[in-house]
Amino acid sequence: MIRQSDGVSLASIITPETVVFMDGTPSREEVVRRLTEAMLPLVSGIISSQALISRVAEVEKLNQVLESGFYIPHAKFPELHNFFGVLGVIPQGFDDPATGLKVRAALLLLSPHKPAYFQLHLNMLSRLSQTFQPELIEKLAALKDPAAAAALVTGK
Repeated sequence: MIRQSDGVSLASIITPETVVFMDGTPSREEVVRRLTEAMLPLVSGIISSQALISRVAEVEKLNQVLESGFYIPHAKFPELHNFFGVLGVIPQGFDDPATGLKVRAALLLLSPHKPAYFQLHLNMLSRLSQTFQPELIEKLAALKDPAAAAALVTGK
């Protein structure tokens, strides 16, 4: 776990309820679809399902898989007032067609699209990329329990 010195806490977005385990070898698009479906209940009443699906699909194409094999599809919405995230653990992984990297963990991140959150958004992306290194991803992929996965990532 990384210290939360800038007010950006992984524990605020990664809980047992926001961890999804995916069987098999889903495609990148399937992973994003499943993460988006898991996100819908978290933001219902704030963002319409159509707006969420459309915006995530639009910006997902711009998001790159990190060298660690971690994937962070992310989008910003003016309606939001805090961060939302859903962590996908894919034990068998999928091969990213753009990079050839094996992806075994992905996190859909939604951020407020407000000037005050610009730096916090960048800090959160940095925190995620620093946290989700190959050793942690291997440990996550060996788990089966959302509570254990959330605890491993957040240290709680």
